[in-house]
Amino acid sequence: MPGLLAFLLHVAVLLLLAGHWFDHADPRELQPRHIQAQMVDLGAVSQALEKQTEQARRAEEARKKDEQRKLNEREQAQEKQRQQELAAQEKAKKAAQAQEQKVRDEQAAKEKSVKEAEQKAETQRQQKEQADVLAKAKAAETKAAAEAKQKAQEQAKLATEKKKQVEDLAKAAADKKKQADDQARRAAEKKQADEQAKLAAEKKKQADLAAKAKAETEAKRVAEAKRKQEEQQRKEADKARELAQLEKELAQEQQKMAADRASQQLTVSMGDYIRSELERYWRISSASRNGMEAVVEIRLFPSGEVDSANLVLSSGDSGFDTTAVQAVYKVDRFSRLTELDPLTFERNFRKFRVKFRPEGLRW
Repeated sequence: MPGLLAFLLHVAVLLLLAGHWFDHADPRELQPRHIQAQMVDLGAVSQALEKQTEQARRAEEARKKDEQRKLNEREQAQEKQRQQELAAQEKAKKAAQAQEQKVRDEQAAKEKSVKEAEQKAETQRQQKEQADVLAKAKAAETKAAAEAKQKAQEQAKLATEKKKQVEDLAKAAADKKKQADDQARRAAEKKQADEQAKLAAEKKKQADLAAKAKAETEAKRVAEAKRKQEEQQRKEADKARELAQLEKELAQEQQKMAADRASQQLTVSMGDYIRSELERYWRISSASRNGMEAVVEIRLFPSGEVDSANLVLSSGDSGFDTTAVQAVYKVDRFSRLTELDPLTFERNFRKFRVKFRPEGLRW
């Protein structure tokens, strides 16, 4: 921009002076009716150009500052998003733990409720059995009292009959009728007692069936709840296993990447080491010149010893080529290569080529 403005300034000056350079007419023969002149302030033009340059520079600085500010904002937004994701993961973990505890508490409460219901049912059954026993004992006592009373009445009646046979003969018919009524009453009472006992037995049977049905329903409900809980626990366990597997794979991937980076760094380091060893033993002849290049293929044993060194590309100068091959054999053994793992050695250093140039070695 400053160069362009300077160029425009020079063009403007040249245009103003062109009239004086190309006007060859004799000024004495010209009689202009009027003269028009225009003065150009070169200082003002220069200042204007400098002002425009300064404005352009400021605009460029403002643009760079704005780009830097946007970059900082993006980085801050990314960091904020990462923090939010970490917080969400922690919150989800806590919620899962709370849900787990809630399920355990609900299961304990359900088991306690079932036990209390079973205890209550057992208590009611025992109370009912006691009530039945008491009712039977009371009925037997009542019957025994009635029979004892009847026996006493019969004995008194016999005594009275012996004492008053004449009067009893008149009342025989009435006594017989009364006896028949008593027998009928006792038969009716016995029948009623039998029906009540049968009714009580039927009620007990129905109550037992209802209790059994209720217990079976409760057992089914508890079993279903347990099955659902186990299913939920299984799903959560599967999810936890998948998450653990994902984390394990991520950790393995990170370890692999770290190992690859370390291997690459070690490979570069070993390359520099091999180059420095070759340069230390290479004796360049005085006849060597820039542009010459000899490529030597080097084969090594895992111990770092030189297996072979073969010239695969000649520089055109046999002496230069010979010094390159001899440098490899002079090194004889690259001892630091034993630090490499076998896979890295086989991949990068079992066989490789080195370019020998007067300017320096090239890998």
